Amino acid sequence: MRIISILKDERINATSVLIEMSTRGYLDLIRDAEDNLEIQRRVITGFKPYERLRQDLREGCIIPPIVLGIKKGKVPTPNDVNDSNFLSLLSCVDSSNVFIIDGLQRTTAIQFVKGSIQAEDQEEFLARQLRIEVWPDITLSALTYRMILLNAGQKPMSLKHQLEVVSRPLCDEISEMYNNKISIYREKDANRRSGHGQYQFSVIAQAFQAFVQKSPHIDVRNEVIAELNQIDVLENYGESLDNTPNNNDLTFEFKRYIGFLIDFDEKLCLKYVDRIDSTEGVAIPTGVNILTRDTFHLGLAAAYGWCVEHKRDALEAAKSKLLLLLDSTTSDPLAIERFEKIQTGFRRKDNTGEQTRNLIFNGFKEYFRSEGLTPFEKCWLQS
Repeated sequence: MRIISILKDERINATSVLIEMSTRGYLDLIRDAEDNLEIQRRVITGFKPYERLRQDLREGCIIPPIVLGIKKGKVPTPNDVNDSNFLSLLSCVDSSNVFIIDGLQRTTAIQFVKGSIQAEDQEEFLARQLRIEVWPDITLSALTYRMILLNAGQKPMSLKHQLEVVSRPLCDEISEMYNNKISIYREKDANRRSGHGQYQFSVIAQAFQAFVQKSPHIDVRNEVIAELNQIDVLENYGESLDNTPNNNDLTFEFKRYIGFLIDFDEKLCLKYVDRIDSTEGVAIPTGVNILTRDTFHLGLAAAYGWCVEHKRDALEAAKSKLLLLLDSTTSDPLAIERFEKIQTGFRRKDNTGEQTRNLIFNGFKEYFRSEGLTPFEKCWLQS
């Protein structure tokens, strides 16, 4: 393994290290990183260019550099091309801290070829050299920006998947930041939310996307709208990376949102302890159940994200009032009974999930931008 060049990207304030290493060394570097890859786009099968790539790899072709991001703080930035300490630490870095920014299909093609050739031919294949571009000091915001920029205008990876990729290290940072206040679990963990501070990874990943796009509607099937969303997110991230007082790192802002969510969730569960059948013929759910719904998370995160950009001061005032409101003696401070009744009026032939996300998004947006002065009963009616 050797360093070919070191270049500083002044735009995202991160360092690109171009390395030449053996195929064996690369596969060792990303070994057991399946959890990092599973949330990326699926491996493309039956696509002739990728079938050709696998065949060419067998015959020793040179592929474009694969781009890796290393979780910030895990490997130091090299001082020069002769920095053996950097190479030594890189070869030992835990694969859970390695993320493929560009080159997933090339990686899976390499793994496929390794598994398909005869044992006597593997040594020659694994000894072949690859060029790997490593970013050892890249922040999550810069990682997101670079990933979206690389994929802009390309079809293989959707914006949704790109943000899901970033959500994994982001969730790790959130867990470390809030320690015992939050538990993020996956579907395979067979866990269920039973109290405040417990969230499924997929819900947090979707909330992150809603927060960044400032919209609760993230399952966009219209390709033109999806492309416009990608452009908007790229612009937002590009602006957030500018070192000016008015711009804020979007991943930092989302982590602040999670801090608010944890406090809100705790007070919500203390206020709405039991399920209540109201006199108006609707059921008021518990706080645990309210924040089990992904529709609620998407609407709340999108409203918060919108206000971060457009009504920051109002948002800060509203957050404090909202937490105090949940501490009050009012039995239904969020007017959940009214909210549930409005929901029952949605026309079943329409997309009720979309209507519910709109209701939550517009309701909280109204509350936040009014500095918490608009009662929730009116917020739901106005939305």
